[in-house]
Amino acid sequence: MQLINIKNTLIVLGLLIGVAFSSTSKHNIAPASKIYYELDTAKSKLHWNCMHFGELKFSKGSIVINENEEPIKANFSINMASITNTDIENKLLQGTLENVLKSAEFFNAEKYPEAHFESDTIFKSNKSNNYKFRGDYIIFNNGICAVFEGTVKIENDTLYMHAKDIILNRTDWGIYYLSVNNPLPKDEESGFTVSDTIAIDAHIQAYKRLK
Repeated sequence: MQLINIKNTLIVLGLLIGVAFSSTSKHNIAPASKIYYELDTAKSKLHWNCMHFGELKFSKGSIVINENEEPIKANFSINMASITNTDIENKLLQGTLENVLKSAEFFNAEKYPEAHFESDTIFKSNKSNNYKFRGDYIIFNNGICAVFEGTVKIENDTLYMHAKDIILNRTDWGIYYLSVNNPLPKDEESGFTVSDTIAIDAHIQAYKRLK
């Protein structure tokens, strides 16, 4: 009888030690730290190139980094009404192009004032500060997955991001006006075409979010 009691006592002690060890281990596992950087919309710009070229402004955005100062999430919103042309000197022609790009035939900035990019995965490349971003470009509430490469570096609580040659095809979002691939061209489109391909460079500056 005494041997049985000792055996039961040892089993109970073993279970208690196991539970205590398990609880301590879970308590000591620190969650991965995340640091948020908010976009400086005054110092961040998008440069677009589609036969002509110009700029777009961001309306907001954020980049999340880990404890190793590596980006793990990026989200940006773009003010589509901010489209400007910078290569046409004639102000009348310049304004005409800007109005066409904002019109319902193209980006319909009145109905869809913002476009967005939301990353789902960010891969680190072999080069220093180089990353590959994969995510959705959302125009007209329609997300199209794409991949681009960019550099990210942090200096004195300021994050600098540069992404060059982001290539988009406007027909992916159903923007066929003045496209050679337009299945139903209008009469006024006869003799005029605009490239389907849009090349974008992003210059981003963000500041560490204060707690």
